[in-house]
Amino acid sequence: MGKALEYDVSLMERLYTAETRPGTVKTMLNVQYRFPKELARFPSDEFYNGELRSHIQDSEGVLSALVVTAFPWPRGNETGEIIPTVFVHCNSEETMGSASKGNEGQTELAARIVSMLQLPASEGGDKPKLSIAALSPYAKQISMLKEALPSSVTCATIDSFQGRESDVVVFCTVRCNASGDIGFVEDHRRLNVMWTRARLGLIIIGDKATMTETSALWKRAIGSCTAVTLPAVEEQEGV
Repeated sequence: MGKALEYDVSLMERLYTAETRPGTVKTMLNVQYRFPKELARFPSDEFYNGELRSHIQDSEGVLSALVVTAFPWPRGNETGEIIPTVFVHCNSEETMGSASKGNEGQTELAARIVSMLQLPASEGGDKPKLSIAALSPYAKQISMLKEALPSSVTCATIDSFQGRESDVVVFCTVRCNASGDIGFVEDHRRLNVMWTRARLGLIIIGDKATMTETSALWKRAIGSCTAVTLPAVEEQEGV
């Protein structure tokens, strides 16, 4: 009932989307200073009518901080530029029958990714100095992440991380089921907040089939990322 009555719409959103009254002018603040254009592309197209701009001019210079890590950040085939929006597939099933959801497989994968982000790309290289946040829509998943990840990693729900930022965001979608049910993860505002918390890189962990079967929004979101397959554990240990 609350959603039908639009009680979930903020006052700011109501004012901005309402018809303009005589004598009033609406101005969109369309230049953001947090992340380069490569990270801005999807939220700009999806949520801001393509009008969101980045103040950062030297994207390659800024994103070079990512390639000093052991995580295999992809590069564009034609340009060779670093691609900071990544999707890592995980078909581990979510926990069933509980008020809040969790996913053990995604937790383990997040731990591997974080360890790679904290390792230098080559032996003898400088240790990466990136702030990392592990986010998820579900409180149960956050509890699991806190147990699995170093204390230096911030673990938080999307709602509690609003207004904050981190160099790299590792996002666990959690949902993985045969029916393609993603619940409130479908909420476009949470997706927007999650995507725009990262200053340098975004790594989304999820089951592609579940996230895209019933959600056109998530199909576009994952489609805008580059899929990355992590090396086998034995190979990673040799880094």
